This record gives sequence, structure tokens and C-alpha cells, in this order.
Amino acid sequence: MGLLSGGIRMRRYRVMGDVPPDFRDRYEEAIQTHAFQDFASDDEREQVAGWVGANDWFEPGLPLDRWLVGSTICLTLRVDTKRIPSKYFKLQCRRREAEWRLKAGREDLTRAERDEIAALVRRELLERVIPSVQGTDMVWDLDRREAWFWSTAEKANETFRTLFERTFGLRLRPLFPYSLALEVLGEDRAEVLDRVAPAWFAPGGGS
Repeated sequence: MGLLSGGIRMRRYRVMGDVPPDFRDRYEEAIQTHAFQDFASDDEREQVAGWVGANDWFEPGLPLDRWLVGSTICLTLRVDTKRIPSKYFKLQCRRREAEWRLKAGREDLTRAERDEIAALVRRELLERVIPSVQGTDMVWDLDRREAWFWSTAEKANETFRTLFERTFGLRLRPLFPYSLALEVLGEDRAEVLDRVAPAWFAPGGGS
């Protein structure tokens, strides 16, 4: 989604902090550490996320030449999600609880037993669910200290910011008109922007 195909919908970020002189070696190791890893056979998570190459989401390994282009880092955030339909989950829990009561010879189950059944059903269903796969591109211009993420969805951006900061050890600050103007004026003149009023340039003066 984004860099190589699709529409132009993205958020811009200022990368706060300095890139280390040995960033090629350091970032290659960090990207490999936070590369996408598929669900394990006994995985109880509903979502896994990590970096993949922008030109191939399924090719393993992320050597330097797959993500560094000149002074630009290009990666894709891949997120795989398993979702269990809630109604089906409840029906399976009720069926398993009925079997449990019959086997135990009791009319009621304890809260702990119901929780145990729910956890068991959830694990079994997750093993059978085929995950949905989503990838969103990221470009980081090291010279301009800007990162572009090709999604405006809040949850996707939250996942991106968290993974970026864990991988590179640098914070991201969203860039929008106010923050860009603040960079030009300086933090000490923020009160100037607070007094700015919107202007209407269309014919009719907004009336």
C-alpha cells in the first residue's frame, strides 16, 4: 500500500535525534531483529507485525541492499491479523461447557473453569484461522530527517511509530501545518500561531 502502487495517502513525521555514523551496520542488525516473523504453530497472539522489503513482503532476510537507497531507507510494515468471529467463538464455548458439565456430572461450572474453556477454545480456533495480510510502506529520508508512512489510519500509525522507535531508537513527531510553522518560527514564538485566524480565499468571502 502506498510507495509502489495505490493512492497517495500518508502521514509525515520529523525524525528526532541523530543518525549514528555506523548506521548501516547498526540499522541492519536492528531491522533484522524487528523483521516480520510469522505466527508460530502454538501462537496465541491475534496480530504480529514487523518489517519486510518494500518490493517483496514474503522474501525472507533484509540485507542492506533491500532497504537502503542512497540516503533513503525504504521498508514496509507488514501486519498479519487473525480474527475469530465473536458469535462463533461464543457458540463453541457453550458447546464445550456443555460437554464439560456432562463429564463432571455438575449443573454449573466455576468462573475459573469457564475461563479455562474460553482460553482452550480460543487457542484451537486461532490455529485454524487464516490471517489477513496488510503492508504499508515507509520512506525515511535521512538527509531531510523526515519519514513518510503511507497510511492515515490512526491504529496503523500507532503501530508504525512504536516499531520505528523500537528499531531505530529515535522518536517521531507528526508534521502538520502547525508543527511545520513552529519549526520556522521557533518554539519560543508559539503564541504567534495561537493568534492566527483562518482566511477564506474563495469568491464571496465565506459568507
